[in-house]
Amino acid sequence: MQAEVSAGLIGLAGAVIGAGGALLGGWLQQRQQALTAKAERREERRYTAGQAALDMLIRFRHATASRINDDEGVDAWTEAFVEWLVTFDAALYVVPDGDEMRKRLFGIMGFIGCYEDLGHNHSEASLWIDDLCREAIGVLSAFLREEPLPEPSPFFIEMVLRFPQAPS
Repeated sequence: MQAEVSAGLIGLAGAVIGAGGALLGGWLQQRQQALTAKAERREERRYTAGQAALDMLIRFRHATASRINDDEGVDAWTEAFVEWLVTFDAALYVVPDGDEMRKRLFGIMGFIGCYEDLGHNHSEASLWIDDLCREAIGVLSAFLREEPLPEPSPFFIEMVLRFPQAPS
């Protein structure tokens, strides 16, 4: 084979390998960018949905302080709570990677109605619900900060021991 033909074939082979490497590199880079973008969207959705649930919980805590003392009575408060809980439940279900957080929050919020079993008056009921809301806010806040969920408080452990059947 003549030197010119050999050089041409070697050049052609180099060009084919180089083009293939460039295409493979471009494809790998595009794939990595797509995965990164997907992870960023998931993280944004996680934070946004978690923040919306946290805002709902904080508003509920404030609303409870006044509602439980109003003249509408327990039935009206219970109806408003059920409506809020259904919306809160839906807000939590759209939070990605939140299974443990949801389980803990649903467990905490299941004790809201237990104040009636204790025969609490309005101010005691308000404090009871406020303690539960603070417990739930602590769990949801830790989740949003991507920290380990806090251990249940002594108040909550006492509730679990006192009302083991409460969160149904």
